[in-house]
Amino acid sequence: MSRRGFRLPSFLRWPAQRMEGKLLIVFLFLIILPIGILSYVSALRYSDSIERNTAAYVTQMTDKTMGKLDDYIADMRKISIIPSYLDAIQAGLKMSNQYYEGRALPEENVPSLLPGDQQRTIDIQRKIGSSIYFLNNIKQGTNTVYLFDRFGNVYYAVKSSGIRSDLRTVYPKWREMAAEAHGAPVLVSTQEVGEWASGKRYVFTVVRQIIDPSTYEPLGMIAVDANIGVIESIVRDMDDTTSGTTLIVDDGGKVIYDSGRQYLGQTWPENDLLRQTAGPEGSFRAASGGERVLTIYKRSEVTGWKALVAIPERTLTAEARLIRNQTLVFATLIVGFALLISLVSAFALTRPLRSLVRLMKKVQKGNLDVVFPVVRRDEIGLVGSAFNRMIDRVKLLIADIYAMEQRKKEAELQSLQQQINPHFIYNTLESIRMTAVLHDDDEVGDMAQLLGKLLRYSIHAGKETVPLAREWEHLRMYVKLLNYRYSDRFALELPEAEEPIQVMKLLFQPIVENAVYHGLDESKPHLRIRIESRVEGADRLFAVADDGGGMEPDTLLRLRSSLNRPPGEWDGRGIGLRNVHERLKLRYGEAYGLAVDSEPGRGTVVTVRLPAG
Repeated sequence: MSRRGFRLPSFLRWPAQRMEGKLLIVFLFLIILPIGILSYVSALRYSDSIERNTAAYVTQMTDKTMGKLDDYIADMRKISIIPSYLDAIQAGLKMSNQYYEGRALPEENVPSLLPGDQQRTIDIQRKIGSSIYFLNNIKQGTNTVYLFDRFGNVYYAVKSSGIRSDLRTVYPKWREMAAEAHGAPVLVSTQEVGEWASGKRYVFTVVRQIIDPSTYEPLGMIAVDANIGVIESIVRDMDDTTSGTTLIVDDGGKVIYDSGRQYLGQTWPENDLLRQTAGPEGSFRAASGGERVLTIYKRSEVTGWKALVAIPERTLTAEARLIRNQTLVFATLIVGFALLISLVSAFALTRPLRSLVRLMKKVQKGNLDVVFPVVRRDEIGLVGSAFNRMIDRVKLLIADIYAMEQRKKEAELQSLQQQINPHFIYNTLESIRMTAVLHDDDEVGDMAQLLGKLLRYSIHAGKETVPLAREWEHLRMYVKLLNYRYSDRFALELPEAEEPIQVMKLLFQPIVENAVYHGLDESKPHLRIRIESRVEGADRLFAVADDGGGMEPDTLLRLRSSLNRPPGEWDGRGIGLRNVHERLKLRYGEAYGLAVDSEPGRGTVVTVRLPAG
């Protein structure tokens, strides 16, 4: 896009208003933008800092909470393995399996008044019961420990929390899970259970097969129930500290614990939220319950449970909003005071400028007899002094231009008078040619005619550039005149002239002349001069090559140095090539001119570089 056609968008251009208004706009942006950006960045950084610190703190608390929960689950798993090492429980389960399998039990030497089957049931319960009571009281928070034989018959000791009423319903599932684990403990997520005595409650369970250590055959199964209140007591302190809510889910998305107790034992409905909890731990922002919350999550490597702590953003940003509001009040006061100072400064600064503008308008109307009163040596005073000097300089320039115009008219008159001399030379050469023709000396006549044409081409006033074809014609006449003198020792090869190409007049003749007088070797009968043209990028190059004697390296170095030497340091050598080189630079710029390459015995190449257009 050209410079003339480029325009700034309208919202970037200054409105046509007074300098005071522009200064006020500048001051407004310089004051409001930094303070606004500073306030915004400060509030943002403070909020981010609170969020990072909260996330780090809550992550630490979640680690501790999950650690406590992992320890509790580990203790429940340890309880589940005790029956494999208690002889009383193993003996009782063996008796129960044999009894319900139909085998005869060994007689005991204890007199009994009860029927045989009833007595055997009591004996089995007596062997297992004391151990179950012991297991019930090992860990605080465990509700009830249930022991099952291979046929699903259950043995337990009643605690204050009561006995589950759904044992027959959940037993098949527990048995399948324990069998698949082959003696390893299995953690069952939170379940809603009903009790005959205390009603509905929530528990999580560890189930495990009881293996006979002698035969490695399963004797039955143990199930250890723990009240959800265990998790609640661990999590409560964290919720109170963070003012948030905690959710614990298993790998399948089933809710183990919920601070609001809305989804206990159910599948968590917000799957989109769970999909954001990739990885062992992290944090993210999300919408929950109609408000934005910061969620920090942590996955237990022991249980596979994942704890999510949701903290409302309004709680996180409460202190940040308070600081932001205080900053806004102070920023408004500072901006108001700064704008007042800016207004006074703008009018004080622009008063001398308005005076200077009035003087400039007088100068624009042609009145140069004005002077700006310089009162202070500040920037305005310097501008006023420069204005006064400019007016004085303009007056001097007007006087100089008037004198130059007078001298120019005198030079034009002298030039018109001097044009008489070239016409006299042309007429004299024509007279010599006619005399040679009358005396039958055609060679002298042709030489005089060629010399006249060369002089006319060289001295004739007109444009500085000519078509390339005319320059080629001039070169041919020049070489023809040389061949008259040197008996046809020179051969000139020119490329086809392209009419649209314009070149400087007398561009190639000094180069060819230099080749003739410095390249001709007396040992060679002929000298061939060849000119080639090519385009290189945005430039056109003409290579003028001869097959003369060439130059020694030191001679070539001196010639190149002479071409690029400043006018004050030029030693007067190579006037023809230097003249062409300087003309090219003056007309087209420093990137253009002549380049000389030569080798002894192999000739010289002078490359002319000029714009292709």
